[in-house]
Amino acid sequence: MPEFTVAIETAKETTSDEDVWARVEETLRTSSEVSGAATLLDHRAGVISSTFQVPAPRLDVAQMVAIRVFADALRGAGLEGAAWRIVEAGD
Repeated sequence: MPEFTVAIETAKETTSDEDVWARVEETLRTSSEVSGAATLLDHRAGVISSTFQVPAPRLDVAQMVAIRVFADALRGAGLEGAAWRIVEAGD
């Protein structure tokens, strides 16, 4: 199955809390649906961003998986309803 790289981030001023970032990072790093997650916290902008690989048959499916996994990680870290956007996705 092909793998797609997806970069996704929260909206500005979502959080600068390192504990929240650590929970998001741990969830993405240990996910069975994505691999190679690199997750960053921009303290100044209040943005959590992550780039990871998603095995999927097509790019649109990879994007849907990435959205669900990232949104679940945000919810699990206490950021229910946080806005996000896909920055880049491709093979």
